[in-house]
Amino acid sequence: KFGATLKTSRLLLERARELDLAIVGVSFHVGSGCTDPETFVQAISDARCVFDMGAELGFSMYLLDIG
Repeated sequence: KFGATLKTSRLLLERARELDLAIVGVSFHVGSGCTDPETFVQAISDARCVFDMGAELGFSMYLLDIG
């Protein structure tokens, strides 16, 4: 419901590279009432995609904040 899509994440990473920013990781929060493990699996999978995009752009990301 909040946050960036994978497509938007790519654009944000590209802009961060242009601005010479240091991007260190990804943060997400699935919701305090979440009891479905698959929701976490999907969020972690999406975070992996963002880490991969970051690596393609030269970022050395090391932080995954799961809220």
